[in-house]
Amino acid sequence: AIAEATEKLSNWGRWGKDDQIGTLNNITPDDIVNAAALIRKGRSFGLGIPLDTKIQTGLFGGRWNPIHTFLATGTDAFSGNQDAGGLEYADDAINMPIQGSTHWDSLNHIYYDKKMYNGYDCRLVDSKRAAKNGIENTREKMVGRGVLLDVARFKDVEYLEDGYGISNAELDDCAAAQGVEIHKGDFVIIRTGQQEKCLKSGNWAGYAGGDAPGVKFEN
Repeated sequence: AIAEATEKLSNWGRWGKDDQIGTLNNITPDDIVNAAALIRKGRSFGLGIPLDTKIQTGLFGGRWNPIHTFLATGTDAFSGNQDAGGLEYADDAINMPIQGSTHWDSLNHIYYDKKMYNGYDCRLVDSKRAAKNGIENTREKMVGRGVLLDVARFKDVEYLEDGYGISNAELDDCAAAQGVEIHKGDFVIIRTGQQEKCLKSGNWAGYAGGDAPGVKFEN
């Protein structure tokens, strides 16, 4: 099934042999202007998980939770332990794997048959750098119209159970019930309720790599 889908749905070469951003090419300056015109209330919503949330349980990839270390504090300033020409300060550092918290995956994150998006060889990503398909290529393209499909609310449940597969038909039905249409270049966000479940229970086992609810393979 994966091999068949790879042939049928591939975008390799669609935007040229040197492309590194894939379907983000669908977003035009006009799309961004039109998206900005939709703003009515000026409210903003942070979608990231706080860095002190212990979402990593050692389940996948040997990842650890962010380690927050204070390098200088107000007590250092008060004690006279700082030599900065009269300037007193606080400073800190965070040690974490990129997948340790909320993040975007780049197109070099997953390989199939030792190839990544657009046919680039997996060996172009080594311990020093990502020579192709790095996330830096998307920094000027991640702006557009966002469409939230609240599947949990549509199904009238607090959250979808682990392992639940959302079909394409369910996504279409959810969009119709919400009165929204999905257009070329839109950013579709699917709410399953899993994060609220974990926040409420305090149990993040499986969240970072387990049988999370999500779209079916057909999607």
